[in-house]
Amino acid sequence: MSSSSRASIEASSRDEALQSTINAAEASMRALKLAKDPKDKAKHSARFKQLLQEAERIQHCDDWHSVPATSRKSQQATKNPESTRKPSRAEQILLLKASYLNNFKFPPWTTPPAPDEFDLADGESLFVDAPELFLSAVQEEALDGWKRPHEALPPPSWSPEGGPDQGPSMSFVRNIDLVQDAATDWSLVASLCAGVARAERGHSKILKTVLYPYDEDNRRPLMSRNGKYIVRLNFNGCFRKVVIDDRLPVSSTGRVIHVVDRHNPGLLWPALIEKAYLKVLGGYDFPGSNSATDLWVLTGWIPEQVFLQSDDLEPDRFCKQILDAFDLGDVLITMGTGKMTTETERDLGLAGEHDYAVLDLREVGGQRLFLIKNPWCEGASWCGKTQISPRAASPERGLPELDSIESNGDSAPVECSRDLLNANKELSPGTFWMDIDNVLQHFESIYLNWNPGVFACRQDIHFAWNLGDQSEGWKQHRGQFASLSRHPQFTATASKGGTMWVLLSRHLRNATLAGSTEQKIAGGRHTIDLQGHIALTAFSSQRQRVLLPEKHIQKGWFVDSPQTLIKLRDCAPGSVYTIVPLEQDLAAVEQTFTLSIFGNSPLVLDEAAPRAPCTCSLSAAWTKETAGGNAHSPTYPSNPQFSVAVLQKLSICLMVEAASEDASVHVKLVYSKGRRVQEIRNRDIILDSGEYRKGCCVADFTELDPGQYTIICSTFEPNQLGAFTLTVDSSQPVRVAALPKEGAGRLRMELSTATFGVGQGKIAVQLVPKRLVNFYAIASQLDSASTRASANSSLLRVSIESGRGPMRRIYTASNGGEYADCNGGVRTGEMDLALETLRHGEKLWLVLDRMYTSTDAREERFGVVIFLDQPDALACGPWRTWDD
Repeated sequence: MSSSSRASIEASSRDEALQSTINAAEASMRALKLAKDPKDKAKHSARFKQLLQEAERIQHCDDWHSVPATSRKSQQATKNPESTRKPSRAEQILLLKASYLNNFKFPPWTTPPAPDEFDLADGESLFVDAPELFLSAVQEEALDGWKRPHEALPPPSWSPEGGPDQGPSMSFVRNIDLVQDAATDWSLVASLCAGVARAERGHSKILKTVLYPYDEDNRRPLMSRNGKYIVRLNFNGCFRKVVIDDRLPVSSTGRVIHVVDRHNPGLLWPALIEKAYLKVLGGYDFPGSNSATDLWVLTGWIPEQVFLQSDDLEPDRFCKQILDAFDLGDVLITMGTGKMTTETERDLGLAGEHDYAVLDLREVGGQRLFLIKNPWCEGASWCGKTQISPRAASPERGLPELDSIESNGDSAPVECSRDLLNANKELSPGTFWMDIDNVLQHFESIYLNWNPGVFACRQDIHFAWNLGDQSEGWKQHRGQFASLSRHPQFTATASKGGTMWVLLSRHLRNATLAGSTEQKIAGGRHTIDLQGHIALTAFSSQRQRVLLPEKHIQKGWFVDSPQTLIKLRDCAPGSVYTIVPLEQDLAAVEQTFTLSIFGNSPLVLDEAAPRAPCTCSLSAAWTKETAGGNAHSPTYPSNPQFSVAVLQKLSICLMVEAASEDASVHVKLVYSKGRRVQEIRNRDIILDSGEYRKGCCVADFTELDPGQYTIICSTFEPNQLGAFTLTVDSSQPVRVAALPKEGAGRLRMELSTATFGVGQGKIAVQLVPKRLVNFYAIASQLDSASTRASANSSLLRVSIESGRGPMRRIYTASNGGEYADCNGGVRTGEMDLALETLRHGEKLWLVLDRMYTSTDAREERFGVVIFLDQPDALACGPWRTWDD
């Protein structure tokens, strides 16, 4: 369908259709004036002539809004897809609960309201929607009252020029130029401007199904007889019904509190849509969101935020993509600036942290140009340098006739197409052309809203995510190093492959405070929860849930918007992708979301199945006695250990998750007949989690044979304390139990302090056995002022031995006989000792052997503890110097 035909069928009046066609003709004339290539000149010339003929037809034809039947079929081809997935009972309840916001009810949309719902019976009062919406302090100060349209429009402080604009109306004559004044919802006004500009370019009106009552025959909103209006908005998982009255806040000053059309100040429908949207968001004092969210709510078009300073952005490819879609009317574009200083704002003519509408896109002379509008009533325009040749056509002379343009050719050189367009005095205040290079330099984000009608299929799923769950007895870890085990996860499949878009939409909810139900300010004001960021990530994981956030195939940026989008391109037919929502700093309460996927082949969207049918979780902690550090630490065996009984061959997955993300953790499974491990041998290691990882770690094995095993959970640094959870997922049931900690069930025997004198390398104490006993010894450096001050503590070896010289026999030694750092303590292996174990006349010694780590062989003191399984089984003598 041509743009002129679209203008005809969508216009609400003959004057509107005529004006729309004239605007398109003027745009073609300007493009023709700037064209260099003969082919472009011919194209724009033909287009201009076609639009002139269309204007003649509209002006004189009785059936001015008729279009060919084939064009109507073309309109039906872009019908928005709807989810065919039937929501579960839990999802239906979730959507119903999400209807309540700000003490109002917004039920899911079912069918358009009947026309008689807007009738006014004899003696019946005009409809009043209570309570009135909240205003900011500045708005309250300027408020003259809430008034009906005939008193509110045009704004009393404005002086419209002519009769057609007098009084409220749903139609317009001049081009729509929406602006805001004393309101803070600039993102919404920018969104409305983008939608209006699309219609003025000849595309169908996307706001036509938003406001009721609506005249289907003339395709325009109607004035309600009883002052009641119903607005269809898309939020909290579906389109919803928002009921408002037509009272608007009227100012007693020159300021205007609601959105207004600068060219048609009596136009009512923008202010009604704005009121309905602000009822959902809490009031006219709403601080603003972003235009992608606003257009998602108004139209249901798919929102996307593009960060212009991202290293991943390819400007040429990106511009071509949006230029093509913009020309087809399949994308709405708005933009946002970042923080700016007051001086920068003044120098650039731009406002910091502000949203702008993109009204038009062109590529002229190799320059990609954006027509940008500041929605503020008195908003400044960009102060870009103008470079217009003196010979260029001047806007004061008006637009030349078609013949003069064609004959002029290149005789009027233009140094910059952008600046020639900006010299057009017909541009509204605050509207300007900017080239892509300056857009990339001065704007932070581009917000794109894509026509969902370009996709044939869609599926939705609605879910809750309880971020305040304390069911496991300790605060769940949240952050970049946390596992994904508690994240909702979903599987998405495109049966024929291709592109699949995945959209996560966070439901609006009222903010809450710990210990209270709802956060309110003076007067019972409810606030919308805007805390935190969300993102999406996708994995190829053979239908399984994902535990760690690494190895994703795509991950989106974290955004503070309620929606985030990722695009999966070149999906293999039938391949299953796992989709996982991510969050940062969301309120620790139950949050609700909707996940939607779009594609051009049949789609399947479902919750991801558990990794394994059997799950066992145990809570534990690294304490002063059990924080043994990594496997190279001599105190590694003191770490928390767990026995695992495997009855049949199975697959198994171990996950350790620390309560603190500062802890680097590791898990190891060893064959040890289910007993506490005192010494690790490589041949006994079945699997481990690899490198130490902050926050959590995972180890899995596909075929584990029946047997008794031991799990060891450790931190990289010794003495790093904190809680953790061990989770064991398995394909068959297993028995998991915590093993007693080091020394549990044993008698503790502390020896006198072992002191190395200056230059002394070995000391020993005699052990005198009295009965059969099993024991081991731990030696650790005492925390003295001298050792704390030194960065070079000695390395230590502890052994139990008998005899000397050729008759020397070592029964057990710490760390396999190697010297080790003694700060965390060093430990011998266990020894079974009977009286007959020693040869006749031999004595048993506990020997401490130190290796200097510096030339300073200073005095050092050590504490030694022996753990025995029998009382009064050993006696000890004094420490003495020991020589081999």
